Amino acid sequence: MEKKIKKTEVVNFLTEFSRHNQFKPMVVEKVIARKKERVAEDVYFLGFYCKTEVGSGDKIFLFKATKNYQFIGEIVFELDNIKDVSYLKDVEIEQVAIKSDKVKYVVKVFGRPNNEMRRETVAKVAYFVWERKGGIGSQELENWAEAERIVQDWVRIFEDGFIKV
Repeated sequence: MEKKIKKTEVVNFLTEFSRHNQFKPMVVEKVIARKKERVAEDVYFLGFYCKTEVGSGDKIFLFKATKNYQFIGEIVFELDNIKDVSYLKDVEIEQVAIKSDKVKYVVKVFGRPNNEMRRETVAKVAYFVWERKGGIGSQELENWAEAERIVQDWVRIFEDGFIKV
């Protein structure tokens, strides 16, 4: 059964959903009126990010993991004027539907997390941590451990400026 998420709980729900489902295979569908199209498939879920801006309202971003060495993640979509967020869990599929004024996105995650994408993402964050420390003389294991914590926490990727939106 589909569960509606209260507006006051959307940020916490999407953050926890992101932590729980990172690096799982994902399909994203865009629904306008009665027309449905796939905007992403054969990609890996990285997470949702909710940004509150005074005056312009809240925005929700969806990120996918990427093999592009320059980026930690790539934006799949950005939505503002959110009207409704709902969640549905099937036997093997978890689904989040986000509805705004004119469009609805349905994000479906399933299966097991992809360890290769996880390692690549952690490696990129570890490299950026190393760069921030000046690039010389720092401990690789220490940087890797810090990167693991940052990726696992998910919101820290934005708070620490590794992904800027």
